[in-house]
Amino acid sequence: MKMKIQYLFLLLVSSFLMILTSCTEKIDIKLDDTYTRIVLEGALSSDTTQHVFHLTKTSSYYSNEPAQNIEGANITITDNLGNAQSLSENIPGYYSTPDNYYGVTERDYTIDIELADELGGYRNYRATSNLPNVAPIDSIGVEFNAKFGKDGYWVIKLFATDPAGIENYYMFNVYKNGILMTDTLDKVRFTDDKLFDGNSTNGIGVAFFSNSYEGNHFDVGDTVMLKMSGITKEQYSYLDEIRQSTGFQNPLFGGPPANVSGNLTNGGIGYFAAYSNSYCTLILTEDNISYVDF
Repeated sequence: MKMKIQYLFLLLVSSFLMILTSCTEKIDIKLDDTYTRIVLEGALSSDTTQHVFHLTKTSSYYSNEPAQNIEGANITITDNLGNAQSLSENIPGYYSTPDNYYGVTERDYTIDIELADELGGYRNYRATSNLPNVAPIDSIGVEFNAKFGKDGYWVIKLFATDPAGIENYYMFNVYKNGILMTDTLDKVRFTDDKLFDGNSTNGIGVAFFSNSYEGNHFDVGDTVMLKMSGITKEQYSYLDEIRQSTGFQNPLFGGPPANVSGNLTNGGIGYFAAYSNSYCTLILTEDNISYVDF
């Protein structure tokens, strides 16, 4: 009996060592490069300003070089009434409208891109987006909530009335003293109106900033501006896809379920967006900062 137990023990040890050895085997995975494609960055808004669009090429996953600009393209933006605006390339790869250009709500806008040289088998690309209306902001509030996180959170609160019976989608950006705080997509908030359709938002939180990070703190005298953008359902879905593909994955190495879907034809990457903006500004005082469990 004793010999059998020793034999079983040695067998288990040997099996365990074989598993450890197999885990150290080096596996080389070859990642094939796909064809080079166009990448579009930029959006049209209802603001009267210079709208800038950036064109680049895709590159290898292992490339350490900046994305290569696409120069010499002809780009035109046309609305559904036939009004066309050509873009100028003042900086290589960057194409801009005149300073006094703006989008009109409830119109459809189409961007046409003609490349100087064929890329990925194509020279012409197109995308279309509607420019939806957005409700005005009644007011905003700033709250410090000590219940969230180790050092608390600052919350930007929205007071506005959502139009009834219309499916609306919103995107929110925050500026402090003229500097954009939501400078990366993970800080930008976007939502539909299912929770407040046709009603007042009643101070719902639309931006959150951890007090743990430098630059996120608000002080008396700061000027806070909220930009609320009316976006399309398609752009909302595009932003949501990016958030899911770049956020935490479960399982850890599961990867995104599919490539993020843009709206450019012929396999182009990126999204041509059109949206309207509503603004509200608040200068902080001792009286208009609210505190929760402080």
